[in-house]
Amino acid sequence: METFKAHIPAGIQAYLSGLIDYAGLFPPAQLSMNDAVRNYASYLADKDAWMLGRFIIPAVRLNELQPYLKLFTQKQRLDCSVIARKSPTDAEVLPYFKEDLQVIRTFLAKAEGQVAVSMIELPLPATPEPSLLKEIAEQSASLAIRTFLELPDESAGEQRLLKALDAIAHHNRTQDTTLGFKFRTGGVTAAAFPEPKQLAWILKACSDRGVPQKFTAGLHHPVRMYRSEVQTEMHGFLNVFTAAMLTRVHNLAPETITEILKDQNSTDFTLSKTGAGWRELGISVEEIKKLRKTAFISYGSCSFTEPLEDLRTLGLLNE
Repeated sequence: METFKAHIPAGIQAYLSGLIDYAGLFPPAQLSMNDAVRNYASYLADKDAWMLGRFIIPAVRLNELQPYLKLFTQKQRLDCSVIARKSPTDAEVLPYFKEDLQVIRTFLAKAEGQVAVSMIELPLPATPEPSLLKEIAEQSASLAIRTFLELPDESAGEQRLLKALDAIAHHNRTQDTTLGFKFRTGGVTAAAFPEPKQLAWILKACSDRGVPQKFTAGLHHPVRMYRSEVQTEMHGFLNVFTAAMLTRVHNLAPETITEILKDQNSTDFTLSKTGAGWRELGISVEEIKKLRKTAFISYGSCSFTEPLEDLRTLGLLNE
């Protein structure tokens, strides 16, 4: 996944490398394990594999991968982002999480290097306490896994969300481990898509606190557009990642972030050998590399081919 085509400009390589985590098991695709795993294996062997991220799978389904290990090698591994179970109560978050980590540990021991787990996504039922965050981070660090925390309903209130982000930011400043924040940018219904203003607020809040982010759902297309299947405008992944990175570099105001997120004109977005940008705002290749490594690792999509087809239509991945 790290082999680049020589003719692809450096800015595009930095921006798109490992960007798309494959979530074929989840709606709207909701494929069988057989189809989803075989898809991932074929993508891994494809010329576009450098843009492929992880295979997203619930912790409770890890053992279903056993029959498919022969499709992978230590050089072309099945790299997973695991979805931890949601616990029914605050008190059970840690026990559930430890059980899921043990499932991962046991499965990796049997996989003989053909499978890796580099990320875990953990649903939280409430605003996390510092002691809980510390324990979660230490537990995941024991397996060298990056952890992204998801709150149950981000629309429940800004103050509640800010308290959670403040807790995560405080942990990251005071501990040796770093936690991130996962945010849903869509779903299978119009109601699942946050308004640009709400998403801009999230990007700004995370930027102000230096909290790493992971996005999931609804980012099938590069640029924002209306889609009849959900009867609403879907966020574009170029909109989201460009707005997010520009915010970190230029400390953008929420109004400007919102404007970037709402923009449906693909020519306003640039990817080139020198970096990326929106209109007159730009970020360098080195800034993109740093931010992709530390702050914006990837996003989850139930399709790997659909985003690539759209990028080619925009002329960004032409052979």
